[in-house]
Amino acid sequence: MSMANNEQKIVIDGTTFVVAPFPPREGLRLKAHLVRTFGPAIAEIIGGIDGSKIKSIGDMDIGNDSLVKGLNKLFEQLDEDSFDALIERLMRNVIANWKEGGKPHSVSFGNDYETAMGLVFTGKLFSIYPLLLFVLKVNYPDFLSKVVKGGIGQKMKATFTSAMEDATPPSESEKSETSES
Repeated sequence: MSMANNEQKIVIDGTTFVVAPFPPREGLRLKAHLVRTFGPAIAEIIGGIDGSKIKSIGDMDIGNDSLVKGLNKLFEQLDEDSFDALIERLMRNVIANWKEGGKPHSVSFGNDYETAMGLVFTGKLFSIYPLLLFVLKVNYPDFLSKVVKGGIGQKMKATFTSAMEDATPPSESEKSETSES
């Protein structure tokens, strides 16, 4: 990945990620793949919305049933190998920079995806999701703003965030109480 003016940075869990846009042809090909992969799931989610109550995108009330059906449709499209291949493709233009023991480290996902994944995400796998959203934002700002801004993406994010809060790892005091039992 060459240093370009269009690179953008984000810090997630102490790691600085530098994301460069895809070359135009790869960007178009990947966008077609994303639409083909995620389109049926989004259609399922939108299909569960009562259109008569919507005056703007922000009025959409996505029910849990349509969200679950949409996610099931998505998982029908992606087995673990195709999911991994999609993540690798999205991460191709990402470099991670962090410090460990006071020493700077850097790894390019485009050069050695498997090693980079192990170095950066071991023990913090859920950190990849905000990075993937950022990669999409860098590469498809026009598309993503229409989907995310007050619409489907925000509703899905709220639902996902709520589910994640319900699954919050135990605090240190809760861990010590469990280990003492």
